[in-house]
Amino acid sequence: MMRGRIIGLSLAALTVMVLVTSHVKADGFDANFYARKYPDVVAVVGTDPAALYQHYVTFGCNEGRSQNQQEDSARYQAALQGTAPEQANTQVAGLPYSTYIDVDIDNQTMTYYENGQVALQCPVVTGNPNRGNGTPRGTYTIQSHIPGKTLVGPTWNVWVDRWMQFTPNPCHIGLHDATWRSSFGGEIYKSNGSHGCVNLPHDTAVALFDRVNVGTTVVVR
Repeated sequence: MMRGRIIGLSLAALTVMVLVTSHVKADGFDANFYARKYPDVVAVVGTDPAALYQHYVTFGCNEGRSQNQQEDSARYQAALQGTAPEQANTQVAGLPYSTYIDVDIDNQTMTYYENGQVALQCPVVTGNPNRGNGTPRGTYTIQSHIPGKTLVGPTWNVWVDRWMQFTPNPCHIGLHDATWRSSFGGEIYKSNGSHGCVNLPHDTAVALFDRVNVGTTVVVR
């Protein structure tokens, strides 16, 4: 009789768990993305994919956290489309964060919002789309935060004073100073753009580096 009651209780508990989590749509959960996007979660539950998934279905979904890059980018684009013209120089309405780096490819600008206010802004040079090197649009987080690095590629070998990589390896794309450039902004990127990185004036790169760190959100649009 006692065994029957225990089994009954276990089935009841399982039913409750199913009811609690059944409303969560997590059929595209990406543990690697979740860990990169939310270092605060990693600090608590670690990097085990099962633990990260459990956090998402238990807390993350209700907190407005994204389960993968596609969902995060879609959320950003939806918010962007609802932005009124008078908000063009302020934080994009509806975004789930108030501190982030905004890279506007069409206008060739970088704006750093801190607690919802513009803290830094400058013209930039992004990747050359006419050579297949366009800077990838999407929502990312800073992966590497290094004061001084040599960037090496098939046709380049240059030193930068500030390196802030925001795409995951092996695609090394980031924000950095570009002292070899005499001007930024405008249409430069269409003919003399980068290999994908976001080139910043040196002073702004230094100032930005001092304000951000690994985990800071980077929105490229």
